[in-house]
Amino acid sequence: MDIIKAHAKKNLCYIAAQKMTPKGIVVHSTGANNPYLKRYVDAPDKVGKNTGNNHWNVAKPNGNMVCVHAFIGYDRDGRVRVAEILPLDICCWGVGSGKKGSYNFDPAYIQFEICEDDLSNRDYYKKAFSVAAEYCAELCRKYGISTKNIVGHCEAYRKGYGSNHADPEHWMKKFHEDMDDFRSAVKKQLKNTAKPDSKGGTAKKENTFLKGDLVSVTGNAVYYGSSETIPQWVKAQKWYIKEVSGENRIIIDANEKGTASICSPIHKKYLKLIKSAKEKKQDKASGKTNKKFAPYTVKITADQTYIFKEPDQKSQKVGKISDKGVYTIVKEKTDSARSKWGQLKSGVGWIRLCNVKKLR
Repeated sequence: MDIIKAHAKKNLCYIAAQKMTPKGIVVHSTGANNPYLKRYVDAPDKVGKNTGNNHWNVAKPNGNMVCVHAFIGYDRDGRVRVAEILPLDICCWGVGSGKKGSYNFDPAYIQFEICEDDLSNRDYYKKAFSVAAEYCAELCRKYGISTKNIVGHCEAYRKGYGSNHADPEHWMKKFHEDMDDFRSAVKKQLKNTAKPDSKGGTAKKENTFLKGDLVSVTGNAVYYGSSETIPQWVKAQKWYIKEVSGENRIIIDANEKGTASICSPIHKKYLKLIKSAKEKKQDKASGKTNKKFAPYTVKITADQTYIFKEPDQKSQKVGKISDKGVYTIVKEKTDSARSKWGQLKSGVGWIRLCNVKKLR
């Protein structure tokens, strides 16, 4: 999965770092009408800036000794993603305690929150819980967790291992679902679809893709786990695979020319292989290819940086940046005065690279 790593290192739970071996998973939902990760996660380059400074990368969020392993919600580009704020091998402070103890400690469970909206948007609900099911499946594979040990906060309370909360079933019931439906969705993610061949082995899977493969998007493609149609400008280009997760989920990112980065999840059935990563390496070894430009992120260092329509100071000013934030550069150019310029990922224009610090 394409998981954001943004550990809340200032949170007292992170500092305590009580080691554990995960025995199960607790699913929470936040109980607040705010589906954006930036409300809880301190990673402005990935989730957007929290202008209220009330994220959880503080000692006690909202004055409480609380922390979970991850959140699920909208990132800065409007995609539903997982953002981990604690290492998965340390105990969190998420579910409270009940008459039998707490899933925070013994037995210790991985715990994550799904960011709620106003609980009426079916499309967001489906996206968020689909990502949650995929995340749980990945955790189950990694730690050998049974789907029977996936519970909602409400179930943890009823079992005597958590405080009295109704999440996330109070949300699920609005769409006629419950935790049994969620566990079934995780099982579906875990199910092996490979069929045995005539010799009793495992048949070779079709459409096998690897990280680094160059692909195109075909047909009436939609984003993975969504009904949102992939735009034509994406289909018109060729893209490199950034990550392969599960049986079918592929993340494409940089385009062939290195001028754009989209980091988008797509079902493999919508992809066509153009050139494998192996072929690319062979071409490089034989001198057939040149190094491609790779998009990178920068932090603005100047108090104020103007955005120009073209990479030239005589060009029209189309905006300015004064937040010293983090931005993605997708193209570089050098002007006649030997000044270097970078094109912003948003496409709004160009900035002078003497006013930034390159991050990666």
